[in-house]
Amino acid sequence: MEIEKILKLYSVYPLTVENITTHLWKIYDGNRSYALKESKLSSGAIANWERALKLADYHQLSSFLPVYMTRNGQLYQEHLGKYYYLMPWIEQDSNRGDSRNLADFYSSIGLVHAKTKQSKQIDKDTFIREFGTYEQACETLFNELNRTVARFEQSHYMSPLELMVCTQFRDMELVFQNLTKRLKQLVYVSDDEQLTWNTSMCHGQLNRDHLLYHHHTQFINWEQARYENATMDLVHFFRAETLDYDAPTSAYTEQFDSYIKENKLSEKELQLLTIHLLHPFSYCRLIQEYVENASSQSMIVTTRQLQRAYRQLTFGLEWSDYVEKQYETITFDDLEG
Repeated sequence: MEIEKILKLYSVYPLTVENITTHLWKIYDGNRSYALKESKLSSGAIANWERALKLADYHQLSSFLPVYMTRNGQLYQEHLGKYYYLMPWIEQDSNRGDSRNLADFYSSIGLVHAKTKQSKQIDKDTFIREFGTYEQACETLFNELNRTVARFEQSHYMSPLELMVCTQFRDMELVFQNLTKRLKQLVYVSDDEQLTWNTSMCHGQLNRDHLLYHHHTQFINWEQARYENATMDLVHFFRAETLDYDAPTSAYTEQFDSYIKENKLSEKELQLLTIHLLHPFSYCRLIQEYVENASSQSMIVTTRQLQRAYRQLTFGLEWSDYVEKQYETITFDDLEG
């Protein structure tokens, strides 16, 4: 059996092997349980993955689920062109979604970001120019959405998707207004101000499927780990977790102070996070594909996708209000004055 060949390289001799998914096995050797993962790692991505695990060990970050070494001292084993690694098997707490666990998640990922943080100075002119270009693209996109809604409203019998777009347009106006406001705040830099850019080791695909709750939060599947601004991990998490109608969006703001206590974000980082959460391109792309008949999906599927993209953006509005009330010292009115 191929699994047994791999486990032998870890000096693990299984009594039972349970296939959990096509890429995950639960192993029991009579003494303890293990999780064997067939990864999606490529030869080029392994270095970043190993770096993340070694940084966790260096900083003694208990939120990283340990990865066992082979008898040859490797963190992974290549077998028939695929890469495998072995971890402890952790049973989930039944109350994984409560607010206490959410606060612990925030603290844990905040500590990872803080411990691995690196800073450097960046060029102000390039920073301002790049986000100025993005602001212009957003203005063009909103004008196109406005024209599309006007065209839909001229129809006596709108399709369900067209009706949804028209119903949601008021909120989408607020999305674009908030986005413009945040972009102007982000690029406001005084003449004598130095711009500092922080990067941290980020998970790269953070969502609840990659969290284990057993007494405290532990993170698994660091296969897309990379150094980037810490807000990108939060963007991935919020986008993944606000797709559904019953997402606990208020808890995400109420507990966020637990993250800030571990990794204080600058105002510009908070603005950047908000801008990403208000990014409207996926929503508008679905409408454009519908108008141009460019999608092979049914209207039911497209309508469902549009509704999920809309939920992400309405959370962005909720988040924007939260940041403004809790953390901002420079307001849009200050800039206008």
